[in-house]
Formats: sequence, structure tokens, C-alpha cells
Amino acid sequence: MTKRTNNTLYFNIKEQLLKQIQSGFYAVGEKLPTEAALCEMFSASRTTIRLALSELEVQDILERHQGKGTFVKRKELQLNQKRSFTEDVLMSGKEPTSTIIEAKVTPAEIPLNEFLNIPLKAPVNQLLRLRYADNEPLLYETTYIAWDLAPGLINEYKDGSLFSFLESEYNLKAHRSVEQLKPVLADKTASRLLGVKEGSPCLQVRTFTYLADGSPLEYSFGVFRGDFPSYTIERQFG
Repeated sequence: MTKRTNNTLYFNIKEQLLKQIQSGFYAVGEKLPTEAALCEMFSASRTTIRLALSELEVQDILERHQGKGTFVKRKELQLNQKRSFTEDVLMSGKEPTSTIIEAKVTPAEIPLNEFLNIPLKAPVNQLLRLRYADNEPLLYETTYIAWDLAPGLINEYKDGSLFSFLESEYNLKAHRSVEQLKPVLADKTASRLLGVKEGSPCLQVRTFTYLADGSPLEYSFGVFRGDFPSYTIERQFG
């Protein structure tokens, strides 16, 4: 195998491209210049440019799409049933933030009352949140929790992990969740909140979360943007 040293041209080009990506000069999802343009920029042969790009691709920093070009790659987001969304994003090396779009009390209509096992028209905390990873909108989510379980939640909860807040403030510990995933196309709400084009692919997620005694803790309806490479959902059962 040929030894490669740090002073080779391809290595210097690779390092320069890496610094540009890390500094944000080339943003996540952005297309890099063509190989011909890179050859001219770095005064290098096409073979040298391809070698530099290939190593960045092996390092999972770039991805190539046949006929489209080379792009800065998004990292796969790992979703774990025993972690909150906030913890999931942190574990993926990204910075999680969220914005509460709407917080109100609403009467439980059919089938929400059945999902939460409460009487029809019983008061429910309703939170609409926009979730971010590295300041990029990733998911919008509407969460419903019975008022009797967490009275005043919409006034007390501000940000961070909702499950951690429920456990610390209301002694409500999530025990298990059931998720239903469905591919959908972005509607006007998804387009506005997630910054994607209407009609673009998204992933709808309905989540039913339960306490240890089997009683419902919360029901949520969310939509993930579909232009991330993939989501991995890991389920653990104790």
C-alpha cells in the first residue's frame, strides 16, 4: 500500500475543504463546486481532487449523488425510545433547541379522549412546539396531556425535555411509547414551520406514551422533514 504523508497535495486540499465545511463556508446540504472548478481552484489534477473528495466521503462528511454532484452530508439522527428528543439530538452531536408556537387548554374531542382515557370534553394541555437540531427546523410536534395529570403545565413548562420536566415537577415518569410512522407530503403547515416546499416528502409520527401502570401519559402528533438522509429509531424493552 502506498504511504501517504501530510504534505501531499490531496491531503492539503482535503484539509482545506474540511476547514471550509467546519467553518460553515459550505453549509450542511450544500453542493460543492464541480470537480473541474475544484481543479482550477486548487491547481490540481482531477485525480487528486477525486482522492481528496473520496476521503471526505469515507469520513462521512461528504456524499455524492450520481448526476447531481457532491454535497455536505447531514449526520443520521439516532432516535431512542428511552431518551427524549433533546437527548437524541445531543447524542447525535447536534445542539437541540425548541420554540413553543402555541400553548393552550383545549377540550378533549373524539378520539383524543380515548387516546388519553379521559372523559369527553375534559380539559387537556396542548403544546405545539418546533424542534431544531443545530438551529435547523427538524420537527413540529403537537403534544396533548390531560390537565388532571399535569395541571398548569402550559404555564409552567418553557423549554428543554418535556419528559424530564414532567418527571421532576409532576412525578410522571414515561415508561414506554408506541410510535406509528407514515410517509406523507408536506402540507402548508409543514412548509411554513419546517421551511420545506409544499408537497415535499416528510415523515408523520404519532406517539402514544404510557406510565408504568399502563395509563396514558401523553399523545403527540408530529411531522419530520424528509430531506435528512435517514432516522434510526431504536426500541428498548426492560
